[in-house]
Amino acid sequence: MAAVYNFDEVIDRRHEPYSYSAKWNASPATAEHCGVRQITDEHLALFTADMDFRCAEPIIEALHKTVDHGIFGYSTLDGNVRYFRAIRDWFATRDGWDIDMDRVVYAPGTVSALNKIVQTFTKPGDSVIVQTPVYPPFFSAVTNNGRTVANNHLVADENLHYTIDFENFEKLAAQKRTTMFILCNPHNPVGRVWTPEELQRLADICARHRVLIVADEIHGDLVRRGQHMHHMAEVAPEARVITCTAINKTFNLAGLAATNLVFSSADDRDRYTAAVGHVSPSPFAISAVVAAYEEGEDWLEQCLDYLDGTIDAVMELFAAHLPEVRVCRPEGTYVMWFDFGPFCRRYGISPEDLHQRIYEEAKVLLQDGTHFDPDQGSYFQRMCVPSARSLVLEACMRIVRVLSR
Repeated sequence: MAAVYNFDEVIDRRHEPYSYSAKWNASPATAEHCGVRQITDEHLALFTADMDFRCAEPIIEALHKTVDHGIFGYSTLDGNVRYFRAIRDWFATRDGWDIDMDRVVYAPGTVSALNKIVQTFTKPGDSVIVQTPVYPPFFSAVTNNGRTVANNHLVADENLHYTIDFENFEKLAAQKRTTMFILCNPHNPVGRVWTPEELQRLADICARHRVLIVADEIHGDLVRRGQHMHHMAEVAPEARVITCTAINKTFNLAGLAATNLVFSSADDRDRYTAAVGHVSPSPFAISAVVAAYEEGEDWLEQCLDYLDGTIDAVMELFAAHLPEVRVCRPEGTYVMWFDFGPFCRRYGISPEDLHQRIYEEAKVLLQDGTHFDPDQGSYFQRMCVPSARSLVLEACMRIVRVLSR
């Protein structure tokens, strides 16, 4: 009989000595990152894309077996057919995406992989297209390596549903120094799961202008009921694509650093591995990937149902108490993107005052929209909701109270 998981359980990650949680860390560095004077036990942390749920039992059991083996020397994936087959079977079964196992390369984390990809496939001074508002490391992977961000800003309608400005995208792709496009799908933070038509149009433009596509699809398993994840490499099999996949968001295993890159081109795979050199995953990462993809689906299905319920509850709460605050139900991811602008402008609340009320008075730690959109994000906030629903709704009610006075 399949296990029934209790996602309502509130687990203390702030004081547990073996947690080492970055999300619930009360250090001065974390406080500075969140823009507060001091983090207290009253603060609720909803700013990091990190679940507060216990892992699936098969993953925990696999990690225990690795511990019980008692030897933790250098590990290798050479000859580990089971590891690569688990990845292939997962995506083939769930999404209909047929992956060539020989094109899969392990990387110790998606952010580090993005940096290595930029370093390997672009030159200093090149332009890289990103689509704001977007995950902040997209910017740093470009600018910290001496490249230039080409911003194809997404377009939001009155309901905060975002679409792509294809005319601007083609203008950017046609520029001589534009050599790469970093796609986020599902998109963090706006929650879009891009359609096959949108993906194909992007791929066609990139092909015309010889722009390499890097598809960050690490939220790809976290889509709402009724949605279907379409992978860029699956939709456009002739496109030149490097796809980032990972167990970290799907199964809450970010601390094990297990990203897998899928290359559409064997030449690109060889070029990347030559530039990066040999990278050894930990034995725990190997065990977790195999267990997650072979036996973790039941946990994920229960988790998705729970996340859908939490997102619906948050939507209902804001519609009832702060209807002028715009928030769109995300098609994918477990993040919610709020536009407090209409409400704040009506009542003369500045972005600084909004931050003060939420972060210092309500003691709720979100993430300011300017991290994702430096030009237009001042009244936006990102909330990560994969925590016990009682905690998420308590945070929302605190925000309602400080904005309703």
